[in-house]
Amino acid sequence: MLRKATALWLVGLFTIVPSATYYLFFHAPRDQYAILITLVLFWIFGYWSVTGPLLAIIKVRAVVRAIEHAKSSDDLVRTLQSPEARDVAIEYIATDNHIPRFLAVRVYDVLVRHVSSRLSSRGAPAPSAGRMESRD
Repeated sequence: MLRKATALWLVGLFTIVPSATYYLFFHAPRDQYAILITLVLFWIFGYWSVTGPLLAIIKVRAVVRAIEHAKSSDDLVRTLQSPEARDVAIEYIATDNHIPRFLAVRVYDVLVRHVSSRLSSRGAPAPSAGRMESRD
């Protein structure tokens, strides 16, 4: 989904922005100036302020639906250990605590290690930390 949004932004950046700018400078009547300037500025600076939260909502919704549709405890554990659930948890930690994402990755890894050590001391299967590298 992120790749599609990035591709759309790049296509707009190389087609909509230059053509709107050209039309604005050479052919637009005065009553179209405001909309053309707004279009160019929005596409360059405002696109991600709209698209980013929508992508985050879609990701969280997919994880929540996967949790809701888990039939057994094994399905639930597999869902919670998925990369999507890990990303959602890291984003939540980062935004809720106002910390950078790379620190949220470390906090998440410490929490997973702590939970796995507590579960292993009780004899329950320990969750895996997933991939340890950051995508920042």
